[in-house]
Amino acid sequence: MIQRLALLLVLTGGLAACGSSSHQAAPTTSPTTTAPSAPQTMTLTVFEVTDGTLHARAVQVPKTVAVARAALQALGLDAPVTIADGTATVGLDSATPEQTAEIVYTLTQFPTVHRVDVGGRTGLTRADVASFLPLIMIESPAANAQVSKNISVSGTASVFEATLVVELRQGGQVVAKRTVTATNGAPERGTFSTTLEAPEAGAATVAAYAPSAADGSPQHEQDVPVTVTP
Repeated sequence: MIQRLALLLVLTGGLAACGSSSHQAAPTTSPTTTAPSAPQTMTLTVFEVTDGTLHARAVQVPKTVAVARAALQALGLDAPVTIADGTATVGLDSATPEQTAEIVYTLTQFPTVHRVDVGGRTGLTRADVASFLPLIMIESPAANAQVSKNISVSGTASVFEATLVVELRQGGQVVAKRTVTATNGAPERGTFSTTLEAPEAGAATVAAYAPSAADGSPQHEQDVPVTVTP
């Protein structure tokens, strides 16, 4: 009898010990945290009036499908935009001549926009704001844009005999140069395009000017700062 009681006590103590060990070994977990992802951005071109004339500038904006409104917001104009049948309607009751030029040129760069209604005026096209154009305007690349080593340059001009010189400058030196002919000469306005090849990455300037008939010196020059990517 005494032996049976001793055996029972040994078994009971062993089971208790097993239960205690199992409880102490229970795994513990700690919560994990995920770092927030950086907001996605996109590059747009806007046209701003500076010193009385329009100039193209590249801007970074939050990624969106509402690119027309985002472009106007980059110009400091927070207004709704609706596009239908080739007309962009901007929800502004009034706009200065400079703002109108910026809006029309910026919105008509998009292929779905051919006309703009804004500030009580309807059916505006780029021809309606032509008074804000410099004699030479580089539309692409825009100022502050990042470009590849093969740089496509395009724009419009109203110059003598439709002749322009387009240069790429790096480190204070001309590293590429092209003489191009616009589709029309002054007093008409024509389009032009060419390609320049950058020898290296880094800061650069795209310049376009009309050579003087007397000595070839630059006239009506427009300079656009860019960054050439590797």
